[in-house]
Amino acid sequence: MARIDFDKLLAKGPKSYDKEVGDWWMRQSDDTAHKRAYDIIARHVADLVRKAGRSRGLVVDYACGHGKLLERFAKLLPEARLVGIDGSKKLLKRTEARLQAIGHDAQVVEAADAFGRGAPRIRLVQAFLPGFTFPTGKADAAVFCFPNITASASDQAHYDRHGYRHREDVKVARMLARFREMDPEDEHESDWTADDHFDDLMTHKVISRDLRAILRRGGSLTRVEYSNGDRTDLSELTQWRSLFAEGALEIPIKDEQAEVLFHYEGSRYRRSKVILDVYHQTRDKDDMTGGYFIADYTAV
Repeated sequence: MARIDFDKLLAKGPKSYDKEVGDWWMRQSDDTAHKRAYDIIARHVADLVRKAGRSRGLVVDYACGHGKLLERFAKLLPEARLVGIDGSKKLLKRTEARLQAIGHDAQVVEAADAFGRGAPRIRLVQAFLPGFTFPTGKADAAVFCFPNITASASDQAHYDRHGYRHREDVKVARMLARFREMDPEDEHESDWTADDHFDDLMTHKVISRDLRAILRRGGSLTRVEYSNGDRTDLSELTQWRSLFAEGALEIPIKDEQAEVLFHYEGSRYRRSKVILDVYHQTRDKDDMTGGYFIADYTAV
């Protein structure tokens, strides 16, 4: 099988998942490591929903891709309404066919019909992410699992309209982008410039804004991200940057306060071969070991 040029393909945005990248991701997600991870993640989210007394509520899988989490939620939360949102038409159609084949009431629908009551119970929606196209404050819980949303230069105006130029956030992001680790080896991207860090921070903060818009106040968000180690082992600067990007940086940076969208509740780390997803894209040997962390947030 020919090696995939991920940098070239992912630069095309969601369309890349309608071709080689989508086929690659379907193969990856069916291996033992991913199946185990999805079982753990789905049970974790379902437990949060049940403990909050929202078993009949609305649960959103943001950037749902192949729908493997939705399939598990359908069994674990039989009374919940489920919505999967993704940019790939190909992956959503495959998800629809697979869910229907095993007896679930699932259908691809328009964005305007995503959060309503009634049939189908599992609604799949194709949308550019971050979209800001859905009714606000409707979801009881959302999950953002193994995200790989990429933005191109042509998308910048969209990001600008939805918070990339937020005044307070810009001030804090500029500082976090200029700060440097005490130990240079702690810089996760040692060749990045301050502008690279700033763009990464603000781009991901816009995605967090879209997630917050979907959730009602007090709703829960679970983020699952690849990691080479436990989040608590990260340097203070890296933790600040992560919390900023997630909309959960609640401390001021040099008396400047970023907008807070979520309260960070904590995370847990699991070693797993799913980290090889990253290695296949970077070919960096450091990405051959690690796993993922599951982090929880409450919408404020």
